[in-house]
Amino acid sequence: MLEVLFTAERPVSGMVKIIPMFEGKTVKADFLTADEAKLVKKAIVQSGFNGKANEFVDIFGGRAKIILAGLGGKKDDLVIQGIGSNLFGKLFSDEKAYIAAEDETTALNMAFGILLGSYSFDKYKTEKKAEDYPKLEQITLKVEKARETQEAFKPYLALVTAIRYCKDLCNEPASYLTPEVFAVDIKRLEYLGLEVDVLDGKDIKTNGLGLIEAVAKGAASAPRVVVVSWRGNRKEEAYDLGLIGKGVCFDASGLNLKSGAGMVEMKMDMAGAAAVIAAMKAAALQRVRKNLIAVVGLVENMPGAAVMKIGDVYTSAGGKTVEIMNTDAEGRLVLADCLEYLQKNYKVKKMIAVATLGALKNVLGNVYAGLFSNDSSLAKALLRAGEKSGERLWEMPLDNQYEKMLNSPIADIRNVSLNDKVSIVSAAFLSRFIEKGNKWAHIDISGVRLDKKGIASGFGVRLLNELIRGL
Repeated sequence: MLEVLFTAERPVSGMVKIIPMFEGKTVKADFLTADEAKLVKKAIVQSGFNGKANEFVDIFGGRAKIILAGLGGKKDDLVIQGIGSNLFGKLFSDEKAYIAAEDETTALNMAFGILLGSYSFDKYKTEKKAEDYPKLEQITLKVEKARETQEAFKPYLALVTAIRYCKDLCNEPASYLTPEVFAVDIKRLEYLGLEVDVLDGKDIKTNGLGLIEAVAKGAASAPRVVVVSWRGNRKEEAYDLGLIGKGVCFDASGLNLKSGAGMVEMKMDMAGAAAVIAAMKAAALQRVRKNLIAVVGLVENMPGAAVMKIGDVYTSAGGKTVEIMNTDAEGRLVLADCLEYLQKNYKVKKMIAVATLGALKNVLGNVYAGLFSNDSSLAKALLRAGEKSGERLWEMPLDNQYEKMLNSPIADIRNVSLNDKVSIVSAAFLSRFIEKGNKWAHIDISGVRLDKKGIASGFGVRLLNELIRGL
C-alpha cells in the first residue's frame, strides 16, 4: 500500500506537484518557483480552470509535472475523497507526489481517497507487464501541523486497510475461499486483539444450528460458524452491538439451480460476512472503546446428492421449525441460525445483519442498500451513518403482514412465500427470529456489492465503522 506522509516542508526535487483548489478561490502556489508559478497562471487562463469538482489540468515545462485539481464549490468530505480516488489514476506513472492541501481536513480526505483509488486485485494476472503496474510509492501532503495530522490519519488508514481486506475476500474465487479457508483467514485476526472462536461441523450439530447444517448438505466443503469479539471497554460485560453476516462462499442454489448467468456473481454471496469481519478488523485497528461481537455463517449452497429438498423441515438454533419451499432462499436460513445463536449465547440486545439476499437489487439497483429495522432509533442511526460514509441506505417497510405470507401448514414458518413474491419477505422471515425487546436491523447489499469496474465494492465496512464510532 502507498506510503502517506504529512509535512510542513517544501517539496523535494522530482515530486509531482498537485495544487487542489476550491471553485472560485485563488491558487495557493507559494511553494512553486517563479517560473512554475507563471506556467500555472498561464495554464489557468488557457484552460479556463476554475476549481470545479474533478476538473484536472496537467502542466508541463517546469522542473516537475504540476497538476491542478478542482475540489468543487464547497468543502465536502465525500467529494474530496472521490477526487483523491480519481487523482490516483493521474499519478499512475509517477513515483512520488506532493499535494499542497488547503487544510488538514482536505489533506486527510484526499489521502484517504487516493488510498481507496489505489486498490487493485491482480493476484491471478500472469501476463501483466511492468508498465501495467502503478509506480506511485509515496504521497506527501503539505499541512501546518504535520505530526498532529499524521496521528489524525491513523483511523483513516485503519479503515482503508479493512476495506481492502473486505474486497480481497470478495474477489477471491470460490475454489480458493471455501468456508474452511475463510474461517482460517478470520482466525488470523487474533493478532489484533480480537477473540475468534471457530465452530466446525461437529460444533454446529452440537449447538443445534440445523438451518446452517441444512444449507451445507449438498456441498463437499464443510460449513463453519465463526464468532469474533472485540472488548474495547473492559469495564462493561455487555456488548454494545452484535453483527451478523451471510457467508455463502458460493451459491449455486441447491435443487432450485440458478442459470449460468445467475451464478456469475455468486462467489460474492459472502459479501455480507466479509463486510462484517472487515468492520471488526477496522474497530480493532482503531482500538474503539466499545464491546462488539460478530457471528458469520460460512457455507456453500450446492446441488449435491444430500442436498435439502423441497418440503423438508429443519430446526433452527432456537428451536423453530422451517419448511423449505425454495433452496435458493438459503441466506435467510444462515442468518436466522446466527441471529438465534448470538442472542442465546451472548445476550446481545442490539444487532445488525448484513447480507446479499438478492431481491432488492431489482428495486434499488446499485444506488442504495435496503434497510429493514424493528427500531426507529437504530434505523435513523444507520441512515445517518450511510449519508456520512457515502454508503447510502433506503428504509423499507416491515410489519407482520409480510410475516403472514410465510405461514406454513406443517411447520412454524416457510422460508419463502409461494403466493406473494415480494422481496420484503426475506427480512420478514428474519424478524421471526428476533427475541422480544431486542433491537435489530437488516441491510441488503445485493445491488451494491460491485463497483463500476465489476470488482468488489467493499460496501458495508465504512457504514458499520461510522455507526460503531458513533455509538
